[in-house]
Amino acid sequence: MKSIKYEFYLLIIPLVLVEFVRGAYVISYLPSLTINPIGISLAIVGVAISIHFIGDTFANFVMGYIIENLGSNRVLHLSFFVLTASLSMFTLWPNSFTLIISALFSGIASCPIWIYLLTKAAGEKRGQRISVVYLGWLLGLGSGYVTLNYLMQFNIDNLLWLLPGLTIVAWLMYTIVNTGNICVEKIDVKKQWNITKELVSKSKVVVPGILFQGIGMGMLIPILPVFAKNDLHLTTNQYTLLILIGGASLVVALFPLGKLVDNIQNKIILCIIGFVIFATALFALGTKPGLAVIITVVVVLGVFYALFLPAWNSFVAAYIPESLKAVGWGIFSSIQGLGVMIGPAIGSVLADSYQTLTTIQGSATIFGIAALFYFFYLLKNQKKEIKANG
Repeated sequence: MKSIKYEFYLLIIPLVLVEFVRGAYVISYLPSLTINPIGISLAIVGVAISIHFIGDTFANFVMGYIIENLGSNRVLHLSFFVLTASLSMFTLWPNSFTLIISALFSGIASCPIWIYLLTKAAGEKRGQRISVVYLGWLLGLGSGYVTLNYLMQFNIDNLLWLLPGLTIVAWLMYTIVNTGNICVEKIDVKKQWNITKELVSKSKVVVPGILFQGIGMGMLIPILPVFAKNDLHLTTNQYTLLILIGGASLVVALFPLGKLVDNIQNKIILCIIGFVIFATALFALGTKPGLAVIITVVVVLGVFYALFLPAWNSFVAAYIPESLKAVGWGIFSSIQGLGVMIGPAIGSVLADSYQTLTTIQGSATIFGIAALFYFFYLLKNQKKEIKANG
């Protein structure tokens, strides 16, 4: 007999597996195609990554409506089938066309398990459960990226079949654990559009920063492995180790720095410092330094992102009207998703037309522009306060 009490926590396992597959495929494997010669250009890879996130964002927007009409159980089974089929198609016939199709449908099919679990998180322990969902998402995405990045150096035959295989395991786990359909409120598209316009109008100062982050980070996704190998002359093991060091720095620093941020009233100053650090770190990597400097830069990035993340979220939260708290974060996530859609295409086209260093410098410039934007915003606010106290 299925245990309803532990159902939610057992369903985190399929989420971790799906995000593992996504991290391995989209963030690790696809960028590596520009290093492993199978006839797919860097521009095509960047477009494929952008299309993956377009599919994911579109699915997030309409999934509530689809689940309401078809039922969550049917939609989840269909999504596992589509994810398995899209990954298998590219594994069988690796070319530019199947890459684009696979990237699009894997983005769409990865979405329902996320929506399903966020809906399941309702109840007295909603905050705790949502934290578990986010932890599962990060754990899956990060471990998928690191694991496949490590395994690819061994040139294992048929390695890519691991991904549809894990998807089938997630599918079986969902089938065993799931206790039935969930209820999802049907989306009123017109109402949601009006809410989005109202939120953006009242919180317009945070929108540029959200887009800058999405584009700046998205630009780096398709070119980082190429840049690490060709420009920084790192081995696969060194590159993987650096990713782990950066992630560990972030995790270790997040709690103490999060408490520090809570005690600082003017969060925008921390955000400006964060943008400056990101820009400086990327420009520093652009000088092609030695390994010791690269490790230092990665640690600094991890620590300062741990400072920036809670500061930025607090800054954004202050600009979401109380009446829109329930939907505000979802809308802002979609806006950042728009940046992540655009970023990989811009980054890969720049690298294809010029060099990977151009993309690194372009991303650094975007973070620098963000720092200047909020610096002038801070000055403007201070002038208003001086006049008001005048």
